[in-house]
Amino acid sequence: MSAFPPPNQVNQKPPIPSKSTTRVSSMSRLNRTIVKRRSLRYSLLLGGFTGFAFATALWAYETVLLIQAHVAYPWIPYLVGTLSFVIVCMLAALLTCLFNRALLGIVFWLLAARLLVELVIYIPLKIAPRLMVFFEPGLQSILPVYPINATLRSWGGIGTLGLGIFLGILGLLQITLVDQAIPSTSSAGHLMPYFVFIPVIFLASVMVSDLINQPLRAPMVATNDLIQFAINHQDTSVDPAIARQLHLSTIDPISDLINRPHRLFLGQYDDSFFQVDVLIDFGGAWVDCTTVNLQPVFCKLNKSL
Repeated sequence: MSAFPPPNQVNQKPPIPSKSTTRVSSMSRLNRTIVKRRSLRYSLLLGGFTGFAFATALWAYETVLLIQAHVAYPWIPYLVGTLSFVIVCMLAALLTCLFNRALLGIVFWLLAARLLVELVIYIPLKIAPRLMVFFEPGLQSILPVYPINATLRSWGGIGTLGLGIFLGILGLLQITLVDQAIPSTSSAGHLMPYFVFIPVIFLASVMVSDLINQPLRAPMVATNDLIQFAINHQDTSVDPAIARQLHLSTIDPISDLINRPHRLFLGQYDDSFFQVDVLIDFGGAWVDCTTVNLQPVFCKLNKSL
């Protein structure tokens, strides 16, 4: 057999792709690019709306309760929390989409859960007081330093575990849900990820609110309720049993102030949050009320403020 190729194969050239094949390949790449962009845009919107929903579920009703209790600057946690949560959740959704791995999606959303819980603690205790001082510099010498103690850290750990379960599920499902939603021609199909994410995030918010928000809010609400009860019954006789149950005598040292407009601030608290102080501004006259197990037990005029 000859070692040389047949003459008809010496100058044989590789086949040239047809124009139709090249066109199909280009169209395929273009379609993949368009789908990827749509996935990124959809994921960003989904993450942002998830963060907004979580902040709203966590702080909207909380804000209403604080307004009714005459708590000062009640809107700060909701506003700051919404902006922060939207950014965190958008970042988690974006990274999940970019890496396009369900397991990495779980990791990104677990990290988001940890950061969200930290924000739930730090916003009312660290960020909000600084903004209050920015708006009202005189509060610098009045508001105490709010330490992040062991109890708060334990709440943060429990909150991270609970929220992590919910957000981990969302991270696992995000890629599949988004991939199914983008080509869908029906409104229900296109919005299906929202129908999954929003109920899950609302359930998660209930757990976090009961764990962290309620202990911070309840002493101020209880103190305001007692003041309001005293105002409503100034000219009426109160049953002694009810007066003892409500610790109505707590208001006696400040009875001449309760008719003034007032606003409440969180005061100092012990390591277990069993004893929490509430600062009350009666038009420039500052009162320090102590609550024990969410029940006001003692109020006094603070002449040093």
